[in-house]
Order: sequence, then structure tokens, then C-alpha cells
Amino acid sequence: MYIVRKKFVIYFLVGVMLFFSFFIYSAASTVLTDSQVNVSSNTELPEKWDWRDVEGDDWCTPIRDQIQDECGSCWAFGTLGALESTYKIWMNDASLDVDLSEQYILSCSDGSCDGWYLPMTLDWIESQGIIFENCMPYESDDTIPCESKCDGWRDQLFGTTDYTRLPPGDIPSIKEAIVTYGPLPASMDIYADFYPTWEGGVYEYNYGDFVFGHVVTIVGYDDTEGDKDRGYWICKNSWGSDWGENGWFRIKFGECKIENSVYYLEGPNHPPGKPETPRGTNHGKAGEAYTFSSVGTDPDGDRIFYQFDWGDGDQSAWKGPVQSGERVEANYTWDEDGTYSVTVKTMDLIGPNTYDFGMQSEYSDSLEVAMPHSQGSNPLRLLYEYLLERFSFLPNH
Repeated sequence: MYIVRKKFVIYFLVGVMLFFSFFIYSAASTVLTDSQVNVSSNTELPEKWDWRDVEGDDWCTPIRDQIQDECGSCWAFGTLGALESTYKIWMNDASLDVDLSEQYILSCSDGSCDGWYLPMTLDWIESQGIIFENCMPYESDDTIPCESKCDGWRDQLFGTTDYTRLPPGDIPSIKEAIVTYGPLPASMDIYADFYPTWEGGVYEYNYGDFVFGHVVTIVGYDDTEGDKDRGYWICKNSWGSDWGENGWFRIKFGECKIENSVYYLEGPNHPPGKPETPRGTNHGKAGEAYTFSSVGTDPDGDRIFYQFDWGDGDQSAWKGPVQSGERVEANYTWDEDGTYSVTVKTMDLIGPNTYDFGMQSEYSDSLEVAMPHSQGSNPLRLLYEYLLERFSFLPNH
């Protein structure tokens, strides 16, 4: 009887422990999920916020004209309109003259004058970076080659460390992200009563067919002219200063799906510097393995990956991540005689996971490696290579 009762107590206690463990785990999972989708909670937000005037400072940049009739590049303008302002916020300097190059994305990415998707644009900027307008001015033409950018373009390259989509339709979270992170890129639907002309006021759809999807920059909001969550967004457009309210517009909450695809940006991130020329032998025999190494640094102190290019159409896997400034080695065997240019590039790690890749460096200068003779070739050459290995004073060409 005692044994049965003891077992019962043990089973009961185990069950209680499992129940509470499950409860704690579920609660923790719920908190984690909430933290992933909400900017934060229980934050007292101002009734009105406008990045054009925060304590007297204008953190926005001037209205641009994408020339809509020639090029549907709103995806570039709406995104960079937000990034220009957030860059000023990151630098804590509202007076900075920041004008980023829409043409660079238009010419170098998969986007075109026929449009592109906002998340793809953000992903491209995170991995490829962006340059300034004076390096590649806008021409409303997606056939301009990417190579048209200025010399030294890499010296001004920067990107983001992350971008996050806000919960669709979550007006409080979008407001909070505006105050916390800065202006936000957002997509919306455009109707015939909004394009090509619009007189001004707080826009809400009245008439007309759907025309196209559009990307704009939300720079603020105003709750003072309506009930709770019935105010309007303050937005920057890219149709020139003659359109709307000097190029800007206000739109009522909930209109034209403007809250469905909104993102906030984090950064900045700069690409790693050009790595050292690979070190290793500059001559050898086909069929034998050789070791090469290089070192690179990242201006942000991010960890980096290395990839060697062996000059025969083959590259190493990405090696790392390692600390900035840490030397990395790689082995390779050439199968055929020839002279090969060995180079290396690096890529920074911008997140906690090994797949959170950032931007890549340019390739290093090359190390020329000659594989003039395979095994069993000219005996005199083999003798020379033997003596070269034994006596370091011999010339190594």
C-alpha cells in the first residue's frame, strides 16, 4: 500500500511539473512571438509626429521627380526617401545633405522602369549597398549600364543591417516605428482620383479605377483631427513638387492598403575593406595541394567570411565567420598546367545567424601562380624546384 501511494505521489508531482513546464514554455513562446512582430508595448505616443519638423529640425530630404510617365521607379524613390532620412538620424545630424542614387538601383538590380517589389528592393540594399546621387545621377532609364557609376564608388558605399516588416494594418505599431526608427517605406494602391492629379487635403478614395501599385515614404502621422486611429499619415511622394501638397500628401488611416506593407530600417552597415593580396606559393605542380591565406578587416568591426577565387572558374566555399583582422587559410589543387590568378573577397556578418550575410568587399589584388609542368615533366625543371625548396637564397620567379 505504501509503495502504491508513493508511486502515485511521484506520478502526480511529475505531472504537475510537466503541466507548469508546458505553461511556462507556452507563455515564453507567446512573449517571443509578440516581441518579433511589435516594436514594443505600452508606449505613450505623441498625438502628432512629423519628421519634417522635430524640435525645429527637418530630417527629411527634398521632393524628387521619378518622371512617372517615363519610368515606374517609385520602388527606388520610396525606399531611398526613407533611407536618406534614417541615415541622417543614424548620424544624428539633420543638416546633412543626403541624396542617394536611385539610378544605381535601377541600373544594377533586377528592378526596372516596369517596377519592382519593395521587399526585394530592401533585400538588395542590405546585400549590395547604395551610393550617392552625384556618383550616378538619375536618368529615368533602366538601360543605363551599371558600369556608368563614378570612379571610387566603393568609397561611399553603405547599406542597412536589417529591415523589418510591421504587422499589416497595425496602426499603433507603424506610428511607434516612425517615432523610433524614422520615416518608413510603404506600398499603396493608386486610383484615378489620386493620379495624375490631386488637389490636396486628407485623401480618401472617392472614385475611379485602380491604376497601379506605388511605393511612398511615410514621414509622420496626425491624430489631432479625428477619433482614435482615425487620423492620417503624412507621406513623401516622388512625382515632383508640382503635384499634391508641394510633392507631399496626407492620407486617411486605412486607405488604399497603405498599412499592409510597411518596413522600418536599421543600420548603417559598411562593406569590408579590400583584403590583402593572398599569400602562398607562386609556382608549383599540377595535382598537388597548396595553401593560401589572406586577411581582411571590416570598418564596423563585424565578423567576416572569406571566399578565394582560384582563377580557373572555381571558388572556395565561404570560410568563417571569423573576427575582423583574423587571417584565414584555404587549400587548393589545380588539375592542369597553366598560370592562375588567385584573388579573395570578404563578406560581413550583420546578424546573429551564420546566414545573416551583409555586403561583400571588392576582390583583392591577384597572386599569379604558375603550374608550368605536371609531375613527370622536364627533369631539369624538377631539379630546379628541388633545389629551390632546399636553398632559400635561390631566386623565386
